[in-house]
Amino acid sequence: MEMFSKKERKQLQEISKKNTQLFKEAVKEIEEVYADLNNAYSAIDTVTEEFIKFTEEIKPKVEEADIVKMQAFAKKLAKVDKVARDAVRDVRDVLRSTKKRLKEIQREVN
Repeated sequence: MEMFSKKERKQLQEISKKNTQLFKEAVKEIEEVYADLNNAYSAIDTVTEEFIKFTEEIKPKVEEADIVKMQAFAKKLAKVDKVARDAVRDVRDVLRSTKKRLKEIQREVN
């Protein structure tokens, strides 16, 4: 005696194919988000370093209070840079795990 009838097996196959298709679409969308995010981060990657170098260059010309403000701003800017870098890494990790799940689903369907 079979566990599923032919009709039920056909429905399961259709659901599996639909699931695979949805995962493929998700992978494409995540790839686009990752590419956009990575390109945007690459464009601003050196801003923090450039700002720190700039503050070092103008230190002799600026009052002490302003130097403290610039250093505080540089620390905040470095935190923003770290958050952006982490976001790129996290989206890359989500993309990688989604691709892995897609391959697992495709193996199960076939």
